[in-house]
Amino acid sequence: MESKSSVPPYPLTGSQLSLSPPRAVSRKVRRVSDYIAANRAIWNAWTTYFATSAHHADAALVHTGGSSLRSIEREEVGSVRGRTLLHLQCNMGADTLSWARLGAQVTGVDIAENAIGAARALARETGLPARFLQSDVYALPAVLADEFDIVFASYGVLCWLPDLPRWAEIAARYVRPGGVFYLAEMHPFTNVFTTADPTGSGLDLHAARPYFHTAVPAAEKVEHTGAGNLTTLYSWSYGLGEVVSALLDAGLRLDFLNEHAVAFYQRFPTLVRGDDG
Repeated sequence: MESKSSVPPYPLTGSQLSLSPPRAVSRKVRRVSDYIAANRAIWNAWTTYFATSAHHADAALVHTGGSSLRSIEREEVGSVRGRTLLHLQCNMGADTLSWARLGAQVTGVDIAENAIGAARALARETGLPARFLQSDVYALPAVLADEFDIVFASYGVLCWLPDLPRWAEIAARYVRPGGVFYLAEMHPFTNVFTTADPTGSGLDLHAARPYFHTAVPAAEKVEHTGAGNLTTLYSWSYGLGEVVSALLDAGLRLDFLNEHAVAFYQRFPTLVRGDDG
């Protein structure tokens, strides 16, 4: 399994505290801006309270001179030395700064101000040059006008997007002529399933989420403060065809589409860590 950690980035009760699938939310209950605000608050809390998360572990790795990047993105992106790189939804900036350590001139963007604060602190402590901006990705064109050699996004970014076509347009807008957009993401087919018994064999998988996009997000209860306080997280699904079509419709050209028989964390109990981590 291609991963630095055997735990999810932050604890989700869908696999730990509740076996019921995420429920759909009525369109009449909340607006998209409400969903985004709720998720932003959760990410801020996760950054503050879950110091043992995989994101904090990645930051610690970078702090001690290492890299949080997996072999897949390092090999597929190639050399970044001297190139400008925009990292969308960068969280605490570990991957952003790992690219900086490889010679890229990096800018990281995230919606959660606590995550951006942690990223800026990590940059100061490591002495790695980086620019970090706190912004909803949909509002980014109002605060950032640059173009980049590489626009990068990875591992768990699409599920937070209520409007994939608009996100693709924004990503494409930041790719300079001759530049590239690179996305490494969990395979959307795996998003469909949940483990019915996380303490058992792990072979009993149930379809719990839609494969194709629906405007109404799935909602699930998550722990966010470490004190047993549950709140509601909202997420959206997109099929592989929907993702590729959105990027092509945004004006990008497909150079390659690779599928890998690995996950970036132990999503299901039957997955085992490989020699490559």
